[in-house]
Amino acid sequence: MNTMVKRLILKDWYFQRWLIGGYFAGGVVSLAFLGMGGSGSFYAGTVLLMTVLIAMGAQVVIGTVVRERSQQTLPFIMTLPVSTWEYTTAKILANVTIFLVPWTALVAGTIGVLAGSPRVPIGMIPFAVIVLTELFASYCLTLAVAIVTESEGWTIGAIVFGNLFLQGFLYFVARIRSIAGPMGGPHLVWSRDASFLFVGEIGVILLLLGITFYVQSRKTDFL
Repeated sequence: MNTMVKRLILKDWYFQRWLIGGYFAGGVVSLAFLGMGGSGSFYAGTVLLMTVLIAMGAQVVIGTVVRERSQQTLPFIMTLPVSTWEYTTAKILANVTIFLVPWTALVAGTIGVLAGSPRVPIGMIPFAVIVLTELFASYCLTLAVAIVTESEGWTIGAIVFGNLFLQGFLYFVARIRSIAGPMGGPHLVWSRDASFLFVGEIGVILLLLGITFYVQSRKTDFL
């Protein structure tokens, strides 16, 4: 990784640092609700956690990709000694890491709360991991659309699609017997269906990022 790519990554991190800090704080509050016990606080914590991750992803993509085009920052960047491949690499790595760091911390926090609190069932862990990984995949879809199209309209459409898909995904996963059965129990049961879904989500994430690199590599004009 050359110096210019590192600087472009650090640039996006610098401008998003307060945004990420604010959303991460909101995620910590959601974990506190999850650990309180009781159906009301658990539901509130779940909704807040998903809302934090969805909103954070949307704002990061719009702030680092879409606005770079609308505010005419991209033409200036492309005058620097950086190739289109290096720009794409920097943009994808910056966005993925900006989202991945707080996402990983909140996923670990969620697992910790579910595993360590006697007030919530540990059997929820597989369901929680699968749903939170789906949110990461949804973020990668939004990022891919934003980078490839550089269109605010298409990006918002991807965000809306991701949110609608999440509702159906929640309904689907919650009705898989091997996952739904142990959810309220005191034991962690990671079934074959859970493994299949998780591996599939990782595959989708890698596929989306790979397609983004491929499409960008074939572009001849970024301006």
